[in-house]
Amino acid sequence: MSKFFLFAIVFILLFSVAANAVVIDSPSAILIEQSTGRVLFSRNERERRFPANLSKMLTALVVVEHLELDGVVTVGQEIRGMPSGFATNVHFEGETITVRTLLYSLLVRSSNESGRVLALNVARQMQGRRNIPYDEAEHAFSVLMNEKANSLGVRGSHFVNPFGWQSENNFTTAYDLALITRAFMENEILAEIAGTLTFETSSLGEIYHAEPNEREYSWTNTNQLLPGAVHGYPYMTGAKAGFTNSAGHVLAGAATNGELTLVTVVLGGTDAARWQDTRRLMDYGFFNFAFREIAIANELVETVQIENPRLGDDETLGIILSEGHTALLSHTEFTSLTRSITFDPLLYVENENGDSILRAPIADGEAVGSVSYISNGTVVFETSLLAVRAVEERTFDSDMDYYIAAFFSNIFSRRAIPYYFGIFGTAFGVFGIVMAIKENRRVGRAIGWTYEKHRKSRYSRYK
Repeated sequence: MSKFFLFAIVFILLFSVAANAVVIDSPSAILIEQSTGRVLFSRNERERRFPANLSKMLTALVVVEHLELDGVVTVGQEIRGMPSGFATNVHFEGETITVRTLLYSLLVRSSNESGRVLALNVARQMQGRRNIPYDEAEHAFSVLMNEKANSLGVRGSHFVNPFGWQSENNFTTAYDLALITRAFMENEILAEIAGTLTFETSSLGEIYHAEPNEREYSWTNTNQLLPGAVHGYPYMTGAKAGFTNSAGHVLAGAATNGELTLVTVVLGGTDAARWQDTRRLMDYGFFNFAFREIAIANELVETVQIENPRLGDDETLGIILSEGHTALLSHTEFTSLTRSITFDPLLYVENENGDSILRAPIADGEAVGSVSYISNGTVVFETSLLAVRAVEERTFDSDMDYYIAAFFSNIFSRRAIPYYFGIFGTAFGVFGIVMAIKENRRVGRAIGWTYEKHRKSRYSRYK
């Protein structure tokens, strides 16, 4: 065996392993598809972890539901007293700034103070109080955060502040953060902000304010996987990066390649691992999965025999799919896809050969059964089977109608012309034979009277 041949075998084996498996270093991670939410890969995805800055995605989701983006707020004392190591010193007291700019600060610059300003103003809006203390406002805002999370299906998390400060009561899981990231990226405004690599503006932007107190900003996104960044990934569209000593280096990412959009969350790893693992997860998803059309609405699935159709009708019936379906499948799942048909037991019979036969009557478009598309024992899609036309049942009355209709339809048809000639020819022949026989008898009688015995006078018999 040549060295080249051995090398080729090893290369194919390594390529196959790489294509169908992914190896990561982060202790907790998940990969899902955006539109379906299907989990494509997971590791300790429900293990409790600290969210760090990733909780800011949930903060932003709450803010856009309660505040106007072009609304102007004034930064106050809420930016004071930040926990040790969490001060970003982005804002100053008395600064006038729009909610939109605060969201850029929160998500691009990852400012913790921006989270506090936003939380306070949401609480003021909800309670109608301008003088609400920040601690009270933070508690009220965290209630909104948990309510929002719960509405997204989050069940293993609890949030107590808007910027990810470390707390035993502030925890989450990779699975829950994937649900939050999915909702976050579905919001066009937040997705645009999260996908912005660099942002330069004044605190008010183009918004007019009677007493402006502005600051100029220039920020670079902390998500280094955005295209053009240090670890740029070409398909990355946004999400959020973060770090605390207890949480480690964390990253939520979203990437789109063609029709496929993937969401990843990696938690608890090193700085290098979060970028590398996210790339590996994305590559694995894009290489192995795709949306595939497995069923087309109104597609002919099968042609079946009919047991007792009306005389003259077609003895077969086409059945079609009531609806189509496109499924997210791996290459292996697609190649192993099978189809199983089940007919309505009230319509279904089997002939002596074991073939499927449907019993009339059947209405046009009637559901005659169902079809399931199955991959590796899992039903991927199921839909009804419909009759393409009506099938009438054979009865005595239908037979009589058939024969009568056949008679009248045939007697005046062009196909009957040869029969007309045959009938007329036969009748003419019979008529000719009858006439010939009569003529022959007449002639015979005329000849008979010419003999002597027949010419005696009528009186001679009395002699």
